[in-house]
This record gives sequence, structure tokens and C-alpha cells, in this order.
Amino acid sequence: MNSDIKKILVIGSGPSDIGHESEQNGAAYEAMMTWKELGIETFILENNPYSIMIQELPQTNVFIDSISSESVERIILEEKIDAVTPIFGKKDALKIIQRLNRNDFFQQNNVKIIGLSSKNISLFGGTTSDNAITKNTFLARRLVDNSVPILETNVVNNFDELRATIDKIKFPISAKPINAGKSNRRYIFKNIEQLNADIDDLFRYSDSGKVGLEREVGGYKEIGMVAIRDTNSNKMIISSLEDMNPVGINSIDSVVFAPAQTLNETQIHLARSLTFRILDCLGIKGICHVQFALNPKTNECYVIKVNPYFNGQTAISEKSNGYPLARVVAAIMVDQTLTDIKLPNNYHENTAVLQPISDHVTVKMPVWSFDYLPKTNRKLGPHAKSTGSSIGFGRNVEAAFMNALRSSQTSPKDVLPSFGYLNEDELISQLIHPTDIQILILFEAVKRGYLASDLAELTKIDEFFFLIMQNILDSISFIEKNSFDKDAFLLGSRNGFGIGMFCHFWNTENIVVRDLQKNHSIKKTYKMIEPTAREFKENINSFFSSFESESESEQLSEESALIIGKGRNHLGPNTASELYSAEMLIRLKKLGIKTIILNNNPNSVSLIQSISDKQYVEPVQLGEILDIIELEKPKYIFLPGNRHYLIRELEKLKNTKLIILPPDQKTALWNTNTVDFAMNFLVTKDDIIPIAVVGFSAQENNPDRDLNLQTDYFVPYKLSKSEFSLVKSLSIETIRSNNLTGLIQVCFNFDKNKTISVSGLSPLRITETVFLNTITGINWIEVLMRMYTGKFDANQIKNELKSNLMCSRASIQVEFPFKELEIKNGTKSRNFEVGARLKLKK
Repeated sequence: MNSDIKKILVIGSGPSDIGHESEQNGAAYEAMMTWKELGIETFILENNPYSIMIQELPQTNVFIDSISSESVERIILEEKIDAVTPIFGKKDALKIIQRLNRNDFFQQNNVKIIGLSSKNISLFGGTTSDNAITKNTFLARRLVDNSVPILETNVVNNFDELRATIDKIKFPISAKPINAGKSNRRYIFKNIEQLNADIDDLFRYSDSGKVGLEREVGGYKEIGMVAIRDTNSNKMIISSLEDMNPVGINSIDSVVFAPAQTLNETQIHLARSLTFRILDCLGIKGICHVQFALNPKTNECYVIKVNPYFNGQTAISEKSNGYPLARVVAAIMVDQTLTDIKLPNNYHENTAVLQPISDHVTVKMPVWSFDYLPKTNRKLGPHAKSTGSSIGFGRNVEAAFMNALRSSQTSPKDVLPSFGYLNEDELISQLIHPTDIQILILFEAVKRGYLASDLAELTKIDEFFFLIMQNILDSISFIEKNSFDKDAFLLGSRNGFGIGMFCHFWNTENIVVRDLQKNHSIKKTYKMIEPTAREFKENINSFFSSFESESESEQLSEESALIIGKGRNHLGPNTASELYSAEMLIRLKKLGIKTIILNNNPNSVSLIQSISDKQYVEPVQLGEILDIIELEKPKYIFLPGNRHYLIRELEKLKNTKLIILPPDQKTALWNTNTVDFAMNFLVTKDDIIPIAVVGFSAQENNPDRDLNLQTDYFVPYKLSKSEFSLVKSLSIETIRSNNLTGLIQVCFNFDKNKTISVSGLSPLRITETVFLNTITGINWIEVLMRMYTGKFDANQIKNELKSNLMCSRASIQVEFPFKELEIKNGTKSRNFEVGARLKLKK
């Protein structure tokens, strides 16, 4: 290990956006835990209010500021930082490190770049030309020099140069006019005749009279490899990944399988050897995710992207087989070799150096929010549009696929939508031009008898996946024909069907299906998600369900709490919800209560293994919840307030305390939607404790001060002494007239005469709870955990409020996805939040 490194600065990811949830944040947290065990102190530069690092690092180590070169320079000089890393951030983090490295700032201040290095940092993101389309990057040249096949762009000025270039590229060819305004349109030519007919037009379309040509690989398989490399050049593949969709649809918007399902040994070996060659020639010391375009008929393979940092695909790899990827990479970053790395005791002593193997399949299913944004172009293409994802596990592909699909859907009763109403023309159009309903459209086509070979030709999706869909549809047919049959129930269950689906097929209630299961002694079993496929003894408390003879999960404790996670991300306070769940787990654990999480979001910080005592990666549906409750018998169940169907069903349970948290916003009471500011309180049966006055503002014209458009909030909100006294009095009066407890917000407005009146009362939103944590220095989620578990001391909270210094100025500005989704004039309302930016002055 590098003993010179005592302090590491992590450049944070910033606000969540399309393509980025909490995956980098979660990896940074695990790295921080590893460095802490090694005696290394972690610092972070971050402005994402929903970062678990902001909540869990000592406040002296947290710098809430703009993610910029100036901020990095200041922190390094003030804190005497020894090493800095960009691999837990986005492109901005990479650019900052590149800029400071070019200016010799790190060398002058004896600061080491880790994760990447001063020798390879310039390879990523830099170009040798102002023309971005030429793609003559440092990285491309390094790969070509090391015989790594890439899609090189050849720029031609005239027809003679074009003819000379054709033989090198081979058809089909992708052509794009250089500097043609802002157009990104590419033109595909399958043969020389097509090219000859249109090439003159392309030269005319170009402002500079130049055309860029490259090999067209649209329709090739897109596969990925996630790998690590240490300082001694030891390399290991963590997982292969296979997109169901071909190249041309962004991997974030594709169904992804881990490990890859349709590659033969030759293709796996080719991708593996190219990945290792890339890691060596780029000098990677840490993590790397490589994406390939593969022609399965010819084994022609090209590298299309190299990602030497944590992202959504690395999160899927880690979740899929239980390998402690972030922890191992953190150790490698401080010069530990794979053979030297010591993992927590629940892992086998050789886990770090053993290539992970799986005895199951993992499927990631993308989730979109187009239903909330009707102005969006729903067609899938090269630019990511999904706002989240879900994962499913299974002992076979069918089960993993169905668990992921069920987890991605909105129905609380586990019923999948049908598209049988589409005519043939509409169906074929959807097949050729896929949208967010692609998976259900593919099922519809298979159901109507389309041959797998025809569908593969039409969609460029491998026939294998249509055979999986046919197996699932055959199972449905058998179940529908054999109502209340033991074999039908077993068949569906082993293929990932939920209790709600059987209720739908047999037109019955949950209790009838569960009685059938009990009467036939059919028990759900659980398999451990661990990286050796039971070759070695591991004690990793992460599980998925199956229907086999033996279960690897036993009751955790007589005194446990089950937290039911949010699952897939849509728009709204999603990353805040994931942080909220994670903080519940951390705080309950500190109170001595054993914790269990049910979730299926691969990017969720709540699924970090060290945060909870046990994890179930399952659909967040009633059947799965009841099965876990039956096994674990938790003392407490925490359930989000917006899951109304689940609340109604779980309230029927006995011997368990159901706690609705975060609370249901529908319990709010409103006189008017006009709101200017609010006073926040902690309300118990015996106390009403004022916390802070918060002001609201909008990012667009909002003359009526409509609360839904008041997306941003800030402190301080200035009131005179008399106004403050009036607001406090009105608030307490309003609270006493209702039965709400917990964190409560009373909202106010000024009328035309500047008179203050009450707008309404509601449970404090998740996002504003996190904001309160920041501005008061008190973790209010911990306060709530103490309240609901009988460990609460009101006087302690009152004393902390008196002694803690409130921030002199702080604000949260909401971010929206309109630019990424190419939506013009989108309404900037609370419902459409994708992330947020925190500004703070202590």
C-alpha cells in the first residue's frame, strides 16, 4: 500500500440526471469505508444534496461547493490533500483533473491522481482537433497503436479521396457532413451505388466541403466487459454484459443481461483478451468498463467506448454476482495488489483474487417517465432517455427477465399491460422503431405467432431472447388452462411470476393463491448472491428468491426492521428517496436494531451491503413482501406512504408495527395552493418543536405562487419578530387541530394586503427533510427512527437545536431533464425533478 497517501479528495458526481442516479455515490461510499479501514481520511467536493457522502462523512471533510477547478485547488491547499480521484464523478470531474494536470498543479503540490494517473488522464475526453466529429483522440491513437480495433473516422475532401478510403472501411458505411450546422444526422450506405448517388449532396451539406466516413455497425450486438487491474498488472473480468438491443440504442435504454447469454467461447475470449489489452496499454489501475460492437456471424469486433470509472454498468456487475467491486478498486487505487487485499470477514479470504462466477442470471430493465412527459419523443436511439432501472435475479433467464420486468412496471397488483389492441401495421411500426414499450410489444409479436427468425431480422435482436419470451408465454398459457393447479403454480413461480399474476390469470384473490401454496407445501426458497457460486464459504446477506429444495436464508433476528425500498426511479424525489431509505437503515443499525432492505434498483445506495444487515433484491410487490415477512417476522415494517395498495394489505397483518415513512403527501390539508414560505416542526404526541422557516421560489413565471411550481427552497426566509411570532402561533394552532405527527410543514402566503395566512399543512417532503439535515446539523431521519422505535428524547432535540449553528444561507435548486429529453418549454414543476443542486454558506 502507498503509505504516503493519508488524505484523498473525491470529486463528487453532482446532481442526478438522465443516465446517472446514485451509482457513483454508492461506490464512493464503499471506497470511503475501505480507506477508513486502511487509516486513510476521505474528503469530498459535492453539490448533490442527496449524496450519502454528505450525510455520512464528518462535516469537516465535506465541501459543498461548485464542482470546479477553483474548488479543487482550494480544498487541496487548505487540507493538504495527498491524492485526488475523478472516477466517482461525471465528465466534469475528469475535465477538472485534466485541466489541473496540464497546468502542473498536482506535480507542484505533490498530489497524486488515483483511479487514473497523470500518465493516462489526457487519453480520456481530449481531442487533437476542434472538429469533434473527426474523433482523432489521444485514446483512439493509443488503441490503434496497440492493435485494438476501433471505429476510425476518415475525413475526405473529394470523390478521389473517398474512393481511396472505401477499401479500408468496407460497406456498410456511415457518412456525415463535417460542420453541417448542428445536425447530427448520419447517412448509411450499403453499397457503392448508393454512395455514388448521394455523395455530391453530402459534400454540399458540409460547411467545409468535408465528409466523415466510418464503418457502420448499427445492428451489431453491443456487449460489455467490466474489469479491474492492479499495480502489478494483475487483471480480472468481473462480469460480461449483453444488451438485448443492438448497437444504435443507448445501453442505458436497453435490457442488459449479466453474464452475457448468447456469446460463444470464441467471442467471450475475444472480448476478454481485447479488454485486457486495453487495460494494459492504457495503464489502468482500478476499474474499466469497455463496450464492444460485435458481428456474431463473422466475430468482427470493435471497441466503441472505454469507461475508466464507475457507472450504471459497473453497478449492475457488482450487484449481479456480489463481488465487492468498489471496495477492491478502492484498495487497488492506493497500490494494494489483488493478492494483498483484505475484505470483511463475511467474504472468503481469497474472494478479491478469484474471478467471480454466477449460478444465476441477472437482468436490468430500463424505466422511462414518458407518461409524465407527453411532449417527449418516445423513440429509442443513441441518446439515453430512461430515468431509472430495475433488476431481477433468477436461476434461469425466464425468471430473471420476469422479475426485472415486473419490477419495472407501475401496477401495484403485479399485472402487466397488454397491447393486443394494436393492428398489424401499428405493431410492425413499433417493432421497427422501438419506444419505451418495446418489451411488451415484443411479447405481443411473439404471442401473435411471429417467428423468432423474422423478429430477429426486423429488430436485430438475437433469436435467443424471443425463445425466452415464447417460453414465458407458453407458461402463461399452461397456467390459464390449469387454474389452481400445483404444477401450474410451480411452473409460473420458477419462471418469475408473482402472486398478483396468478390472481389475474385465475380471477381470484391473494389469499386464495397463498392458501394453494401452503396446502401443497410449496415454499419459496432464497439463494445467496455471492461471487463464487458456493465454491467457497461466503456469508453475504444478499438474496434473491427461487423455488428449490433448500433455502440459504434464515430469520435474521427477533428484533428486526424491514425497510421496503422505492424500487425503480421515475421523476420526482427519487434519489432523495433512496438516500432516505439508506439513512433509515444506517440510523436503525446504530440504534441496535437489525435491518433488512427490500429493493430492486441496481443504482440504489440502500443496497450497499455494509449499510444493512440483510438485503433482498426482489420485486417490490405484495407477494414478495409477505414471503419475506413470513420468514423474517420483523418487529417493524417501514413502507413509503405513496404505496396505497400495499398499505391497505399490510395493515391487515398482526404482531407487526407498520410505519408509513416517508409519509403520504395525500394526508396534507390545504386551504390554497398559493405558498410563499413554510415553518417546519417536529410533532410528537406531547411536543410541537419548531425547527426552521424556509422560503420557496420558482424557476419560471409563477404569479400565483403555485406550490407545485415552487420547486426551489432556501434559508433564511426573513420575517420580522412580530411576523415570526404570528407564524409560530398560527402553525401550532393548525397542528393541534389535526392528528399528524413526525416532521410537519405548515405553509403560508401573503395576500394582497401583505397579511399572513395559512395555506395548508402537510408531512415534510423527503427532499426538504434532507435539506433540514444540512442546515441544522441534525439528522432528522435518525430522530424519526428514534420516535418510531421508542428511543426518543424530546429534550435532547431541543438542546441540539439551541446549540447547533444554523447555516447563514443555503438553497436547493432543482434540476430538470428537459434538455436531455429534447423537450422545449417543459413545465418546471416538483413532479418533474430529476436531481438538485445544493448551495451552502456556513
